Amino acid sequence: AFVLVRLYQLPSENEDLVRQITYATNSQDPVDLKDLKANDTIQRQLEMDIQELGFTYRRKRTDSPLKPTDISSGTAAQAILAVWRKKPHQSKYFIREHFGKLYDQIFKNDINGAQTIIAALIYRIPEAKRRKLTDQDPQFLRYASAFIAMQMGKYLLRDMGCPVHSLNHQNFSRAKQLLDDKGSEYLERSIESIDAALKMLYGTGDISLQQLAATFRRGDLIEILDRIEE
Repeated sequence: AFVLVRLYQLPSENEDLVRQITYATNSQDPVDLKDLKANDTIQRQLEMDIQELGFTYRRKRTDSPLKPTDISSGTAAQAILAVWRKKPHQSKYFIREHFGKLYDQIFKNDINGAQTIIAALIYRIPEAKRRKLTDQDPQFLRYASAFIAMQMGKYLLRDMGCPVHSLNHQNFSRAKQLLDDKGSEYLERSIESIDAALKMLYGTGDISLQQLAATFRRGDLIEILDRIEE
């Protein structure tokens, strides 16, 4: 039996080139891509930043159960894309691209540990709500968690009185305290704003589950939500 092997001779100090070749020659499975990106400079920097704030960033896969203070790189990607990049539809339904085509959009050089933690904590709130829906809850909640997280991020920054790029280690404690104190309020306000946006889009009649699912896979609701907030 024969095995085809491709060899590259590279200078040992050129780690970036090594990573680029590794990325280009491996499969496009999303888990593989996440592993390949784990040693990127931005991933290592986030790990250090987040540790300084009392949390743990899991940039590599682990079989250990995650603790409340753990944030996986996959969760971080979803949260950042929804909350700060304002692409909730891509956060929820383009997961395969988070460490591929969307990677540079999510993990820009300006992202820091404080922003990542707050985004992840925000994202947990509507996700927890989605997992415990009752018959009295609006049907759209099963699809809308990323959109809710985006809205919650807006309300938090408004109360902080700063744009997202000003959220850092210095004001992290205040941001976290606001989220602890007003997270439920942000959640309810976000649900109300999305309900209003859906009524603007479809009127006051019933919306089928199929329509709802399709709506939250698209981005046109984002513009309506922005108009409501003006």
